[in-house]
Amino acid sequence: MSRRNKSNELEEIFEILVTSYAQKGGVIPGENDMCWRPDTDAYETDEEFIVQVDLAGMDPAQIEVLADEKSLVVRGIRQESSVPGKKHFHKMEINVGPFVRRISITVPVDPASASARYRSGFLYVTFRKGTPGSVDRRHIAIDR
Repeated sequence: MSRRNKSNELEEIFEILVTSYAQKGGVIPGENDMCWRPDTDAYETDEEFIVQVDLAGMDPAQIEVLADEKSLVVRGIRQESSVPGKKHFHKMEINVGPFVRRISITVPVDPASASARYRSGFLYVTFRKGTPGSVDRRHIAIDR
C-alpha cells in the first residue's frame, strides 16, 4: 500500500471517529467514555459559588447539567460544524464530539438553588452558598 493510500485511509478513519457520536443519535456520554474536557473556571463571591464552562458553538439542548452538594457534572456533545465530506485539516484545535467535565464543589452550597444559563458561548452554573440540604443529584435546566 502506498503512502498516499495510507494517508487517505487514516483520514477516513478520523472522519468516522469525529462524527460517530452524531450519527449514533447523539447519545450523551458517560464519564468513562472517551471525551474531551472543556476549559472551566470555578470561583466564589460572598454569596455564590459559580462555575463557568467554555462551550462555544453549542446548542444548549445538547448539554446536560447534574449537581449535588459535592460535585457538578457538565456533559454533552458538540456537533461538527465544518462542511460535510472529506476534508484535509491544516490546523485542528476545536474539539467536537462528546465532552464531560466534573467539577468538585469545595465550599458548602445549597444544590437545590443551582441555576444554569448559556450566554455568548459560556455555560454559567450558579449555587447559593449555605448549608447543604439532603438533595440527591439533580438535573439542572439551562436558561437560554
